Amino acid sequence: MANVFVILGALACASLAQGSDAVRAMPADAFLDTLAVNTHVNYTDGAYANVQNVADDLAWLGIRHVRDASPASGAAPFSSYVYLAQRGIKFDFLIHGDITESIEQIARLSTAVPGSIASVEGLNEINNWPPTYRGLTGTPAGLAIQREIYTRVHASPELAGVSVYDLTGYETKPVESRANAADYANQHFYPQNGEQPSYEANGDRWLGNAIDSVKKFQLPIVMTEFGYFSMPQSGWYMLGVDEPTQAKGILNGYVGAAAAGVKRTYVYELLDQKPDPQNKNNEMHFGLFRNDNSPKPVAHAIRNLTSILRADAAHQANGAAPGALACSLSGMPVSANSLLLQKKDGRVVLVLWNETRIWDRAAGTPLTSPPANVEVDFGATASRVDLYDPIVSAAPLATHREVRKLSVAVPDHPVLLEVTPGGKLRS
Repeated sequence: MANVFVILGALACASLAQGSDAVRAMPADAFLDTLAVNTHVNYTDGAYANVQNVADDLAWLGIRHVRDASPASGAAPFSSYVYLAQRGIKFDFLIHGDITESIEQIARLSTAVPGSIASVEGLNEINNWPPTYRGLTGTPAGLAIQREIYTRVHASPELAGVSVYDLTGYETKPVESRANAADYANQHFYPQNGEQPSYEANGDRWLGNAIDSVKKFQLPIVMTEFGYFSMPQSGWYMLGVDEPTQAKGILNGYVGAAAAGVKRTYVYELLDQKPDPQNKNNEMHFGLFRNDNSPKPVAHAIRNLTSILRADAAHQANGAAPGALACSLSGMPVSANSLLLQKKDGRVVLVLWNETRIWDRAAGTPLTSPPANVEVDFGATASRVDLYDPIVSAAPLATHREVRKLSVAVPDHPVLLEVTPGGKLRS
């Protein structure tokens, strides 16, 4: 049996099935700050040309962090980036093209809208686009460019406090350190064959393998690309899925990455870039929104998730912080996982999801497995427990009052239990 820890002001959970120790809840606001998305403002020949839609979509989702190429790339006017920054968007800017010009334009935006630059990132996927630099090619060139980016960003007064993300696409095994090169380790992961992000019954661990590859650098980790494209396919390797399955995979990746300690996860991408009515181009179907700017199920699910976690309590906890409350989970299968979040008012949100198979690779159709029956023991009577499924709605599907134990059917995507500890409910 697992140890069950009692932590003041937070809900501690331990899984009786997996024998894990309890952990302190992550602030809900900190979790929301891990949610990010890729954009292509520099593409002016498709959906991203309408920057008002980009800003409105991000606000509707409840996401403020984006990754894009630096303002020096593409044909988008500088005013497009200013507009988004003034709408509250925080940029991770990818260095693209001339290093000096890219950093100058990033610094210019930082001056125009202070606080709008969260990070500057090295070259993108140098395994696919090998760079050249001062007589070097490929990985040596990419690593040398990264050191120059790091030095220039940290020497720029306009970019004081801006972090530097590592480049992507190099083999990490022979590289021993990222000292004086990056503040954050950086990886991309795309689950193949319609598989789940963190756990697949065949042993695949897409997120886990990406994290493991950079752990030795002992840096905080970001995932600057992750996603599924919504074009159903059968076969092998880079497969598309249908829109409902895309929603499950993206939500699982977001919560799984946060549970694994990833500091920010950038889903690829906000919009389907261009029309593709004959479904011939995978790249045109990664969006959370379709090319006509209509939201896919994944966009609705993300909006529901952020709305649930930001919502003020209609039944506020009283002025005192919640008392000690411990919980344990029994019946959690090896494919299931949990994440603990805490709102500012003291309520705690327990996120549960079960990464069973969601895509039939041979048939090119979705799979749905029976939910896992998990018993949650709160360790004491909870005044109120609201059950949410962000795939379905931002409203609670069920409300339980004065409960010590609760049986929860955990599906192949996240469900949320919002817990008000006993004695703290005020109607």
